[in-house]
Amino acid sequence: MKSQTNPEVNVELDIEQIRQDTPSCESMIHFNNAGCSLMPEPVSNQVLEYLAQKQEFGGYEIGSRRKGELEKFYTSASKLIGCKPDEIAFCDGNTCGWQHFFYSLRLNSGDRIITTRVDYGSNMVAYIQMARTKDVKINFIATDDRGDLDIESLKDLINEKTKLISISHIPTGSGMVNDAQAVGAIAAQAGIPYLLDACQSIGHLHLEVEKIGCTALSATGRKYLRGPRGTGVLYVARSYFETAEPMFLEQQGVNLIDHSHYELIDSARRFENFECHMAGKLGLAAAMDYASEIGMTHIENRIYKLAKICRQQLINIPKVTVYDHGAVQCGIVTFSINGQHPSETRSRLSENKINIWVSAGPGSLVDFQNRGIEALARASLHYYNTEDEIEKFCDVIAMLAQR
Repeated sequence: MKSQTNPEVNVELDIEQIRQDTPSCESMIHFNNAGCSLMPEPVSNQVLEYLAQKQEFGGYEIGSRRKGELEKFYTSASKLIGCKPDEIAFCDGNTCGWQHFFYSLRLNSGDRIITTRVDYGSNMVAYIQMARTKDVKINFIATDDRGDLDIESLKDLINEKTKLISISHIPTGSGMVNDAQAVGAIAAQAGIPYLLDACQSIGHLHLEVEKIGCTALSATGRKYLRGPRGTGVLYVARSYFETAEPMFLEQQGVNLIDHSHYELIDSARRFENFECHMAGKLGLAAAMDYASEIGMTHIENRIYKLAKICRQQLINIPKVTVYDHGAVQCGIVTFSINGQHPSETRSRLSENKINIWVSAGPGSLVDFQNRGIEALARASLHYYNTEDEIEKFCDVIAMLAQR
């Protein structure tokens, strides 16, 4: 995408106001935005207000009173990623939305899924389940020396049995960005459904689903969108959902006619459940509006700038190794201190009121096995972070590395 090719455009944001909207910035350095970002007060206030009103008036009653505001979620999401409101479904998180789409495919023995070794662990589990239960074949796109997807390899993998191309836009344990638009062009040419896991890229990068060319996009609210936990977005192109029946279907997604008939509703909401986190839905709409008001291109450019500064400062610290690869590198910075397990690094940073995370376990397992890595420290920066915070963070890392 165009914004990825020019990551260092200097855009002045009102960082002082943004940080005032995030009061906890004054008491800690939060570099765990790929895990769970800090909500700005306009978002958290929406959630708290709804919960208070639920207690005062009753759950169904306040839901009815604020129905119009809850409907605004679909407009906010469609504005953020460039689609129509009827192509949006609300879900309980990224994996929930991803699964709703994935299991609607109705795969058969011998069918093929094309994916990557950097796909998220939960997605890998679904692929393996289909391989075990349906004899579906899993094919991995090759990568080049930088770790980027080999697009020619993707073309060679496609045949008449290919039923899905599915990739994670940004891996959970790496600072690289996969070329989602190049994949989309190939999927469109071949007429194959294309599922993009945007768990780490929504709220982080400027996304336009029509330019990307994905059939579906799943995302969470709690990461770079700065929304509540337990919320997510699923985009499904009309060209797909018009003929798709979700495997997990309930009364929310249909018009029930009688004891033996129903009709699917004419929107992506056929992928929704009746029960949902309504306070979170309002909060996520507010988070998406907050990001849209700032401007996603501006957000992306600032994140790239800060991460580049952080990455370079870490590289210059003796006994510190930075592991990020790929031609395009985003706000996730992965590293380790020689001779120190990343969990200890995280603990020592926490003592200094600096939040990072450790990438380990199933989330990055296949990728890490391929690269010979057990675990990495992960610092993930956002636009509300500052260069002063990076300086303080790197000072602590340098101190830890000298021990």
